[in-house]
Amino acid sequence: MKIVAEYKRITSQRGSLRVVVMVLAGALALAAGIGFRTMQPLSVETVEGAPFHWQDDKWTVVNFFAEWCLPCLREIPELNAFYASGEVRVLGVSFDELDNEQLLGVISRQQIAFPVVQSVAKSSLPVDMPIVLPTTYIVAPDGEVVTTIRGEVTRERLNTALAESRSKVL
Repeated sequence: MKIVAEYKRITSQRGSLRVVVMVLAGALALAAGIGFRTMQPLSVETVEGAPFHWQDDKWTVVNFFAEWCLPCLREIPELNAFYASGEVRVLGVSFDELDNEQLLGVISRQQIAFPVVQSVAKSSLPVDMPIVLPTTYIVAPDGEVVTTIRGEVTRERLNTALAESRSKVL
């Protein structure tokens, strides 16, 4: 009986050790995978088929919009002007699941001048899908999201947020 009890104790310890080893191995694999992903320069494709690299020398404004969202539509001319200044990059992301043809229609109807990412590529973006629209992210040149703006933006609000974001990074 004593031998059976000792055998059960040893095998239960080995089982616990195996669980610990498996958990540690899984955590290391996850950390390595996350680290590898962050080392890779992220690139998504715009509706026009051009690559858009997440990391760049310039700051990036990422704006989530929808055609049914009136504040989103009101801010498009502001974003167009901000994009035209050339100081920062602007990337539009449709909140709705639209194919490229539908997105091209929205871009044309709303006269969007800045690049818009394909709907299938938006899950690859390292920003969260917003819970309110419009939502705008200010992204540093290294690809790090520095500021989140919920609600309608203007050029003035974007300039203020960009200045604040730059001071956070310095």
